[in-house]
Amino acid sequence: MADEEASRPLLEGHARSSEENRLTPGSSTRPSQRRSFELSSESTPLLHRRDDIVITYGTDGGPSISPSIISEAGPSDDEPSKKSRIRWPTVISLVGLTTAILAILVFAFATPAVVKEYAQEAAVFQPTALSIDSTTPEGVRARIQGTFFMDSARVKSKSVRNYGRFMTWIAREIETGSSDVDVYLPEYGNVLIGNAALPNIKVNIRNGHQNEIDFLTDLTAGDVKGIHGIAMDWIEGRLARLRVKGKATLHLKSGLLALGTQVLADTITFEENDFPALPNINLVQLNVHDGDNGTMQVDASVNAMLHSLVALTVPALGFDILVPNCLPGDPYILAANAQTQEIQVAPNQITSVSVEGIVRRLPEELTTICPGGDGSPLDFLVSSYIKGLETTIYIRGADAPSPSGAPEWMVDLLRSVTIPLPFTNKALDNLVKNFSMSDTHFSLPDPFAEPGTPEAQPTVSALVKVLIALPQEMNLRVDVPHVRALTNVYYSGEELGKLNIDKWQDANSTIVEDVDGASVLLVEFAIEDAPLEVTDSDVLSELVQDMLFGSKAVVLHVDANVDAKVSTGLGRFAVRGIPADGDFRVNTPSGNPIDHLHARIVSLEVVETTDSSLSVLTRVNFTNPTEYSATIPFADALVLSNNTALAHVIARNFSLVPGDNTNVVVEFSWDPLRNGGLDGIEAGQALISSFISGSNTTVAIQVHQGSIPSLPDLGKALSSLRIDVPLPTISGPGSPDDEDEGRSHFLQEATVHLWSSTAEFTLFSPLTSTSITITSIHAVAFYKEDEPVGRINYQELFDIPPGVSHTPRLPVDLVLGGGAYDALRRALGRSMAMDTVAKVGIKIGDYENVVVYRGKGIEASIKW
Repeated sequence: MADEEASRPLLEGHARSSEENRLTPGSSTRPSQRRSFELSSESTPLLHRRDDIVITYGTDGGPSISPSIISEAGPSDDEPSKKSRIRWPTVISLVGLTTAILAILVFAFATPAVVKEYAQEAAVFQPTALSIDSTTPEGVRARIQGTFFMDSARVKSKSVRNYGRFMTWIAREIETGSSDVDVYLPEYGNVLIGNAALPNIKVNIRNGHQNEIDFLTDLTAGDVKGIHGIAMDWIEGRLARLRVKGKATLHLKSGLLALGTQVLADTITFEENDFPALPNINLVQLNVHDGDNGTMQVDASVNAMLHSLVALTVPALGFDILVPNCLPGDPYILAANAQTQEIQVAPNQITSVSVEGIVRRLPEELTTICPGGDGSPLDFLVSSYIKGLETTIYIRGADAPSPSGAPEWMVDLLRSVTIPLPFTNKALDNLVKNFSMSDTHFSLPDPFAEPGTPEAQPTVSALVKVLIALPQEMNLRVDVPHVRALTNVYYSGEELGKLNIDKWQDANSTIVEDVDGASVLLVEFAIEDAPLEVTDSDVLSELVQDMLFGSKAVVLHVDANVDAKVSTGLGRFAVRGIPADGDFRVNTPSGNPIDHLHARIVSLEVVETTDSSLSVLTRVNFTNPTEYSATIPFADALVLSNNTALAHVIARNFSLVPGDNTNVVVEFSWDPLRNGGLDGIEAGQALISSFISGSNTTVAIQVHQGSIPSLPDLGKALSSLRIDVPLPTISGPGSPDDEDEGRSHFLQEATVHLWSSTAEFTLFSPLTSTSITITSIHAVAFYKEDEPVGRINYQELFDIPPGVSHTPRLPVDLVLGGGAYDALRRALGRSMAMDTVAKVGIKIGDYENVVVYRGKGIEASIKW
């Protein structure tokens, strides 16, 4: 039991409560009061202590303080509190050194006991510097520097203080021979984690005497597997509390008096706050370039705050670079090998590390789609890097770079530990510098497709050109042979729809020089019939309106999630989920596009009639002023005049191309009664009358809910948009030259026969295969707008065949006398200009109507 008691005093005071172990300020004979156990500018990646703790030693009731109660001690009044951290070599060396010194004091004066009490309360050791001098095959050689002194002011009892000062003044010096210190972890199977070999140490133990200590000690690593266990607990955040046991074997003497060999042991408890955090990694420089034999090389420079208490030189080391797998429980994927150059670590300073990596091949599991189909591990890594999110890779020690490099024990230790290294890269904003689409072709869906199905969506075909800004760190030969994307399309900040390019598209990529001289990657690919899902019909309505009538540029924004097949020296692989965005301008003609249509009716073919309706196939020539094309399987729109619906225009299997479009077939369904009721009949008569009279007539085209049957919501949203268009001119076989404002007149010529009081007219019918029957004519001709020349009241039927034809001679009641008759006689053998107003009954098949013709300046030939 005596031996057991003798082996306890090394660090026993650390187990006492905070109230028993609180420091008591006092004075000494030193020139100025210094804080004990003061380690300036030091840190450690695993264990740490606090600078503001005074270390004292003894067997019973000494005022030593454990790390768990440091926060209660508080800083002194004359010096700010500092925080330091201690590596395992530091713990081993300090435990051994201070234990040896204190053991000398305690056992050199074991009798009387009062000297023992004095020694344990008055002894103070202040480490001032700790560095790793060099590595050895078994561990490291550390240099320890510090100051040892006796401070009697720390002794509470006056009698003990006086007696102790007297006895140490007599003894003056004490010395230890070569000693060994072992450090164990009781909670990890009492595994030996290290050993320190201490040299001979001699100190002056008189009160206040400063002993400058400077020596080298060999620190030897213990059980690497045991160290691996505590290291993994620390890395994974499971290390909440740790007990460290120190055991020292000492050979003591004072002067010529040998004090024999003593074995001392004690335990220190470290709490969770005493452990340092993993180092923060800041990527300073990255250069990716092609290597030899189809490899990829990565040269990186990183800055890291390594919490090391000691200054040390880390030899060149080899590492395996691993990346996360699909699931957290899956093994990490070995992606590359890396080698660091020699690293100089300075306490409390940022450490620069140069890394050279090489990727010899891409493992199959790195590019394989994860369960669930959300992407591969490589996809997640690339996407996180581009977005500037925190990215975590893992490093694990590999074989030393050369036989003369790191010692085997260091390599074994690093191989047994996998360390996560999170880092955050600056987001690669504006990765897409330009996005453009040309040869754009829109196709409306199958009108009979089920709404909501892919077949019920409009499609887009186009040639897409994308300029991608290459990151400065990317100096790698790269080709993009295939791409696909899911693209969100926005207008005025609101989502218009989604363009789903889910099939791989062939692509060409070329490195070109941008306007600013920077190298960019030009990727070109064609998309064929990609479905465009319109998600907001109101936005589409706004877009169409701005395209047709707006004065500002129409710019669409695309936000894409791109998959690319990338070809490098490592081979071809797919990278998914690359974010890309850009703007492209929709080119529209200046002014109102409707003004550039130049529409002209080529032919009118009546296909069906009722007593109140006509169905006419119309062939039209017009100009598409935009650079966009479209395919329209079916589309229907209303024709309105004076806000009254009169007819439908229907396009079937219609292909729109940029520039001239000829012989475009449009179905014209004229039914004023059904579409507009009684108001429709009146409005229809006014519209036809205006049109055949040669007036500039405008109608409104309005989309409705049934315009595109498979997209009723789209038609409903566009129903608020009305497009005013002029009725096209009519030309066809047999029609006269149209030089009067580009408009053909139905009444071409008139001939008046004075002797027989009859008139004959030359008429033009635009119908191609159906005759128009005139059922009645009530007309008045005027000279100088208000002087009647004659009247026609004719009730007999006659036909007007297609093209140009002549009417029968119609009887005219001439107004004899007056200025109009005199002008008529003077014009005999010549012609005179007359105005006319005629109410004409017409019949086309079963359809009948009455229209009003108003003609001005009609040249009538006057014959006898």
